[in-house]
Amino acid sequence: MSSKSSGQDQYRLIYWGGMPGRGEFARLAFEYAGHPYENIDNSKVVVGNMRNVLKSGFPPHFAPPMLQVPSGQMISQTANILNYIAPKFDLAGTQGLSGEEAEVRRAHVNQLVLTVLDINDEGHEIHHPVGASLYYEDQVDEAKRRAEAARKERFPKFLEYFASVLESNEEGSGVYLIGNKTTTADIALFHVLTAMEYAFPRRVATLKKVPKYKSVFKLKERVEGSENIAKYLASERRKPFGNGIWRYYPELDGEE
Repeated sequence: MSSKSSGQDQYRLIYWGGMPGRGEFARLAFEYAGHPYENIDNSKVVVGNMRNVLKSGFPPHFAPPMLQVPSGQMISQTANILNYIAPKFDLAGTQGLSGEEAEVRRAHVNQLVLTVLDINDEGHEIHHPVGASLYYEDQVDEAKRRAEAARKERFPKFLEYFASVLESNEEGSGVYLIGNKTTTADIALFHVLTAMEYAFPRRVATLKKVPKYKSVFKLKERVEGSENIAKYLASERRKPFGNGIWRYYPELDGEE
């Protein structure tokens, strides 16, 4: 629930405007937890604050998203933001644990988040395999080759890995990635699966029919159908996919 709350619980998420992007992972965590935050999607704010230590504090930040925490300090990097807010919003999977056991559990959640973000980065490299500063039209042939490899090799490998995580998590009964409650890892995986389906609808439709990936797509449906996320997805706060990390080009998609 994006709102301009005040007091000790004020969080401000700063990211480029008009797209889900990497900032969406943090938005989804706030929305799932039902915790208020202010969403600042003004590009001028991002550029002006990012590397200016007088405005954003030390150390300077390389790229958004950035999160201003209640103390007024700023942190950045998607996985780092999720790792910071996870225990505060009961999304770290550490309930009932303490000490080293809780720290390792939290690290395991972050490990899965980082794996999801690796695939998220690949989503952009598919359509911009030569250089991010070049137009898509300047690298279409290379993008087609990269997309074919992604459809045939990378996507199945990604799904197979997370299916194995769900299967081996006895505590979660094949429903949760870590423990027996939703964590930032579940939320991050939901978002990438949604983005993948947007960019590669034909390929994902085929992958959904593969029995060994069923649990992964059921996780997506579970998070998608949770009360707060369902409300968020139906609201104007949800930014549409388009000219961001994951993009739809019909010529890059295929059923295989």
